Amino acid sequence: MPLVKITQERSKIRCIEKHKRTLAALGLRRINHFVVHEDTPQIRGMVHLVRYLVRMEPADAVTTAGGTAAPRPRKRAAPKKRKSAAALDARSKARAASGARRKARGASGLNIKGKKRVPRS
Repeated sequence: MPLVKITQERSKIRCIEKHKRTLAALGLRRINHFVVHEDTPQIRGMVHLVRYLVRMEPADAVTTAGGTAAPRPRKRAAPKKRKSAAALDARSKARAASGARRKARGASGLNIKGKKRVPRS
């Protein structure tokens, strides 16, 4: 059975719900996304329903192989810099001090801005 390439050309934002579901059934997700299907009456009927959103053309060998662009190699992440022991100690001391301040505010009944807390009923 011959193959056809179906490309979504327009957005599905202002479409009726049935047409959105038809695009999803065809496997189309976004503008300029294409899929390759066999040329069957069912596929032709679905394309006819959303013909104002898609373009249908015969598929060639390059399209059926998975596209023209080669997959891009993944970039390697740069190694993370290790923090010195002094920096880690200073950070832990700062956290402990802020926790002590927070506890003191809670005991005095004041919030962060220095206003008195009112319990909710």
